[in-house]
Amino acid sequence: MNPLVKVAVGVAAAVLGSTMIASPATAATLTVDGSCDAWFGVGQWRDFYCAASASGGTGDYHYAWWAAPFTILEVDEGPSVNGYCSAYADTRAVVTVTSGTETASASFPFTCS
Repeated sequence: MNPLVKVAVGVAAAVLGSTMIASPATAATLTVDGSCDAWFGVGQWRDFYCAASASGGTGDYHYAWWAAPFTILEVDEGPSVNGYCSAYADTRAVVTVTSGTETASASFPFTCS
């Protein structure tokens, strides 16, 4: 084989080889978004509801909620939580989501009306 042909074949193989190697897929960064809402109640306590939505990570999400001040979490299951908050208090619910080895948190302030 002609030396010039050998070089051309070698260069073509090197170029094709480098373009055919795919870089490994990376998981998207875990993010959390959502909101809370409280509505009118009677007496000191008001009902509230929060919902969160996670994206990225590995796709298996575990949600952990807490809220303060003066709140009672009634149902804390997955991406939503509901409970009671003290009337007229500035309240904050926080959710921490775990997906594989990643963790992300979001805070949702709301007024307990």
